[in-house]
Amino acid sequence: MTLLAVEALGVAFEDGRGGAIQVVEDVGFRVDAAESVALVGESGCGKSVTARALLGLLEGARITGRVTLGGVSVLDAAPAARQRLRGREVGFVFQDPGRALNPVLPVGEQIAERLRRHGDLDRHAAARRAVALLGEVGIPDPEARARAWPHQLSGGMRQRVVVAIALACDPALLIADEPTTALDVTIQAQILALIRERQQARGMGLLLISHDLGVVAQTVDRVLVMYAGQIVEEAPVLDLYAAPRHPYTRGLLRSVPGLQAAEPGGRLYAIPGTVPSPRDFPRSCRFQARCDRARARCGEAPVALDVQGARRVRCLFPEEGAP
Repeated sequence: MTLLAVEALGVAFEDGRGGAIQVVEDVGFRVDAAESVALVGESGCGKSVTARALLGLLEGARITGRVTLGGVSVLDAAPAARQRLRGREVGFVFQDPGRALNPVLPVGEQIAERLRRHGDLDRHAAARRAVALLGEVGIPDPEARARAWPHQLSGGMRQRVVVAIALACDPALLIADEPTTALDVTIQAQILALIRERQQARGMGLLLISHDLGVVAQTVDRVLVMYAGQIVEEAPVLDLYAAPRHPYTRGLLRSVPGLQAAEPGGRLYAIPGTVPSPRDFPRSCRFQARCDRARARCGEAPVALDVQGARRVRCLFPEEGAP
C-alpha cells in the first residue's frame, strides 16, 4: 500500500528581482507502508529542501506538484489540517537538533507537549511516556535528563531527543534528515534498530536523508539519488550498489572508502568539480560538466527512463552502467 506519493514536485524561491530560482524540479517517488527509502546526494543537491517541501515547511517558497499522504493531499490541506498531519501522522527528524529544540523548555516537556497535543494523553501520562521515550532512544538516567534544558545536553543527546519527539505519536511516516550524524556507532545502531522495530510493529514508512552510504546500505529497501534538484537514479538498494547506472551514482559509490578499490597510488576518489548553484543549472544534463563520460549529445536535457522495471535513470546513456 502506498503511504506517501510525490508527483512532479517543484520548489522555487523568489530571487529578490521579481523572478524565481528553481531549486527542485520534477521530483517524483513513493514510499510504501513499512518500506524504507533513502534520499542521497552531495550537500546542496536539494535533499533537505525536498523533505521540508513535502509538508509545506518552507517559508516564502513556491511549491508545485502533488504530495499525498494516505490519500490526503498535503499541499492542498488547510493549515490546521496540515499541522495535525505533521504532528500525528508524520514524524520529522530535523538535521540540526540545536535549532529544532525550544531552548526555554526542558526536553521532557517538549516530548510531553507533542503527546498531549497529538497523542490525547493527560499531563501525567504524557510525562511518564516522555521519560520512557528518552530511555528507548538510549539516553541514560532518563528521568533526570527529562528535566534538563537543551543546552545542558551534548549534541548526540539532543539528536536523540529529536528522534524521541518524532516517534512520540507512532507516526505512519518518519522523515529523518541525517538522524544519526552526531551519534557514535553504538547509539546509531540502537536508533536504527528502534526505527526498524516501529516499522515492524505499525507498518511505519521511512524516508531517510543521509550522506552515509554505509548506513543507507544497511537500512533501506530503495534509494533515490538526487543531483542539482533532480532525482537522477532510483533503484532497489542491492541493485544500485551492485550496478549503478548513472555516472553520478557511480562517482558517489567510488568516493566511499572501502566500498570501491582505491585509486592508483592509494588516493581516495573524489568527483571533480562541485554541484552547480540553482542560479546556474544548465538546460542540458546537469551533471555533464563533471561527468567523465560526457559527449556531444549530453547537451540535451535527459528525462527519467525506466530501466529493468524497478529502476529509473535520468541519463541519455544508462546502458553504459549495465553489469
